[in-house]
Amino acid sequence: MTYRREESSEVYRDAAGAPTERRSIAEERVVSEPAAYGEALPREVVRERVVEQPYVAAPVRDELVSDRVVEDEAVGRLSTLDLATRIIWFLAGLLLVGLIARFILKATGANTTSSFVSFIYNSTAAFVAPFRGIFSDSVSGSNVLEVSTIVAIIVWALIAFFVTWLLGILLGGPSRGVREYRRDVRRF
Repeated sequence: MTYRREESSEVYRDAAGAPTERRSIAEERVVSEPAAYGEALPREVVRERVVEQPYVAAPVRDELVSDRVVEDEAVGRLSTLDLATRIIWFLAGLLLVGLIARFILKATGANTTSSFVSFIYNSTAAFVAPFRGIFSDSVSGSNVLEVSTIVAIIVWALIAFFVTWLLGILLGGPSRGVREYRRDVRRF
């Protein structure tokens, strides 16, 4: 497998007539498997970036202009942090949907002999149990206003938020995974 990088630059006038420089950078990975006679090698574009910026005229004699590309150090950590955050919020979302369904079913007095209602009550009981007894439930016939479920919804959402926040702190914060072009101008 080989790696190839191409850069191109052109200057043109935009709609307002101002000179604009367009830089494009393409990086591709070429698979080194032998191809049959007459076939092209398969290519996979890894990254492609196009930057447009106002054209800067050549520097005068008493200025030194240097351009450099700064790579983001945390590109690898982005995928780990992003994956962990998405998994945590997916699981928290499932839990919160179940708790909201439990609250609605209890408040409307759903039939407990129904298999769906029993499944919702049984699967969310462990997540509501730590909050039972904090507030008393209001009962009106078969309708139950279960305040402990509301508390559970709030607390589990806060726990998911703070766990993802802590992961962001521990893994170095979110990375944008982009390159940054810096231009230094020194005047003599």
